[in-house]
Amino acid sequence: MKIDKSTHQGYLWYSDEKEPRVFNNEEFELEMAENTNPFIVEGHLFDGINSISIKYVDGKYIINKYVVKKDDFKSPNVIKEFLPNRMKGIEKLCFLEYWKPQKDNLCEDMEVLQPAELVFIGFNDKEK
Repeated sequence: MKIDKSTHQGYLWYSDEKEPRVFNNEEFELEMAENTNPFIVEGHLFDGINSISIKYVDGKYIINKYVVKKDDFKSPNVIKEFLPNRMKGIEKLCFLEYWKPQKDNLCEDMEVLQPAELVFIGFNDKEK
C-alpha cells in the first residue's frame, strides 16, 4: 500500500515507538508492506481532501480512505474532538461523524439514523 506524496496533518504510531510520529502540515509519501517490522499499529492522515485511517490487525493493514467535501463541515454537531495520547503540542484530534439510515425493528422497521463513520480531519481545525 502506498500513500501518495501530499501535505498531511496526522500521526503514525509505529510498533517499536513509545509515542506516535506527528505530522503537522508536512509533505511526505509512505510505502507500507505487510509482515515487516516495525509496522504501523495505528495512524490517521488528512491532506485537506483525503482522510486515511490505518490499523494493523492480525498481520494485515486495514486501510480506509475517505474523500471529505467542503459541505461536510457545514452540518451542525458533526465535528467530534478527542484528546490525543502522547502527542506533544497537539490539543485535540478532530473527526467528522457521518450517519446513515438503517432499518430499526424497534421503530416498526422505519429507517433511523445511526452513527456510521468517524473520519479524521486534522488537529484543532474546523476546516482545512
